[in-house]
Amino acid sequence: MPKETFLKLSEEKKEKIILAAKKEFARVSLEQVSIKNIVEDAKIARGSFYQYFEDKEDLLGYILSMHFKEIREKMKENIKRANGDIFEFFISIYDLMTDNCLENKDMEFYKKIFENIRTSEDYLFSKNIIKDKPLQIKEFIEDIDISKLRIKSKQDLDIIEKVLFAVTNKAIVMRFRYESKEKAREDYLKQIELLKYGILF
Repeated sequence: MPKETFLKLSEEKKEKIILAAKKEFARVSLEQVSIKNIVEDAKIARGSFYQYFEDKEDLLGYILSMHFKEIREKMKENIKRANGDIFEFFISIYDLMTDNCLENKDMEFYKKIFENIRTSEDYLFSKNIIKDKPLQIKEFIEDIDISKLRIKSKQDLDIIEKVLFAVTNKAIVMRFRYESKEKAREDYLKQIELLKYGILF
């Protein structure tokens, strides 16, 4: 997270640094991101960068955490609209993420971030770039209707959450490979339907 020196900057200067960072993160993978490019674009001294952030991962974590903070409130609204249906809840996550991340001015930034997520190991979180997952069922557990789920314990619900999270996360990543937003969503909904109703007769 940013150091106190960054938080004390004017909003204009903070925005300049964030915009320069997003531009660089959108250009290459995280490993290739250049702090030199960020500071030059933001017109700050390289030494100043380290007075604001520990490293590029710290900066990325801050940017993403700001975004997830914004969508968390929307998620609270969505779970109520889903009437406790965990599948509808994850569909709303997909719609929210694709609408907010993939259809706005920061699309290239989020595209690169999602493309570089190693879904099998939850890369951004395993590397502690983001300290807490922004979307966890435990945050909304009281609003999930478990009466229609074949579960026997909290562990079962945790497994269901992990499966749905993995499928949804992968679908968001794959959205960039589709020319049609509608086709991408249709394929995602098919996956959710198979998970919901099963494969075997």
